[in-house]
Amino acid sequence: MVIIEEGFVFEKETHLTVMKTSLFFAGDGFSVYDSHGQIVFRVDSYGPDSRDAGELVLMDPNGRCLLTVRRKVWRNMLSFS
Repeated sequence: MVIIEEGFVFEKETHLTVMKTSLFFAGDGFSVYDSHGQIVFRVDSYGPDSRDAGELVLMDPNGRCLLTVRRKVWRNMLSFS
């Protein structure tokens, strides 16, 4: 079962614009706007200096986390005798 807040349900097809929040700093995110210029979502990746560099966070316009996507880290377990 998926619960979706009413603010994220559109009655008809909606065009969204995605803009990078900073052109100067790697690791900054993106903002997603509707056709009226209102922010709908924010996507932030917390840059290479952060411990969560492999993480993307999808947020609502107020900065509340809706979804976190983390890169899976594979570790090769080798044992030497």
